[in-house]
Amino acid sequence: MQPTDILIIGAGISGLLCATELRHAGRSVRLLDKGRGLGGRMATRRMAGGRLDHGAQYFTVRDARFQRYVDAWLEAGVVKEWFRHLPEDTNPAGYPRYRGLNGMTDAPKHLARDLEVHNSQHVTGLSRDTDLWIARTQAGDTFLAKHLVITAPLPQALNLLDTSGMRYANGATDALLAVRYERGLATLAILDGPSGLPQPGGMKVAEGVLTWIADNQLKGISADVPAVTLHANPDFADEHWDSDNDVRGPRMLEAAKPFLESNVVEYNCHRWGFTKPVNPWPEPYFQNAGLQLTLAGDSFGGQRIEGAALSGIEAAAAVLTV
Repeated sequence: MQPTDILIIGAGISGLLCATELRHAGRSVRLLDKGRGLGGRMATRRMAGGRLDHGAQYFTVRDARFQRYVDAWLEAGVVKEWFRHLPEDTNPAGYPRYRGLNGMTDAPKHLARDLEVHNSQHVTGLSRDTDLWIARTQAGDTFLAKHLVITAPLPQALNLLDTSGMRYANGATDALLAVRYERGLATLAILDGPSGLPQPGGMKVAEGVLTWIADNQLKGISADVPAVTLHANPDFADEHWDSDNDVRGPRMLEAAKPFLESNVVEYNCHRWGFTKPVNPWPEPYFQNAGLQLTLAGDSFGGQRIEGAALSGIEAAAAVLTV
């Protein structure tokens, strides 16, 4: 396969926006992702005829650079405003929370239409030969590029870079290794009737093992099938990381029972190994210009979708300077 100017590992919102910015600047870009889908935590799953967002539930906008993309998505009918106010908001007027028209994965899919993305490509080794990065995948494929960008969670990125045998951290090894994430656990449930949750269909939970309950039908992405998403707190996720679904699922469903008016027909659980970065890197990206290497993503931008998006945008600008 012919080398590209830039190879990006990770097709979440950060990698996709980084690739979009670089492509607009006239660079050739290729993205690899180990998953079958796109968007990272901007994830939507089909289940028993329902559609459920099981990662990030919405996103907000504060920065004009990201707002330009969101405005284009709104105009194209890719995203829409879900709600503006939650009971705990200090501003009575609230502010827009956006969701994909059919699920959170809609915006990543829209970005990917104009990009070269290779899914199900789990990169297992990196090396560098003269002025090219070489990425080898579990599928036996090899990809070459002048500049390497990794937007996967930083612990994964560093493990991958270690396979190269190079000193890539510019003296920042310990600080990079110190970035930590919370783990997450979601339970997805199909109900036999309306959930009974109040509008807008999403609520934070302050006590117990849950932090969030969402009604995907009220949200507008599962029109015909009542379906709820439950998120556990980090302590519960750690405690039940290796538990069977028939142990952790019922515990979470029992915690949700006071909020639901219908019965569960079926459920499934999903583990998130990297949800919120506890102590993100203080800058929006990390770069070793001499090695033509840039790291970005929510490890640098923080837990909000916009933070990861801006990290990708700023990483692209940095790539264009070396």
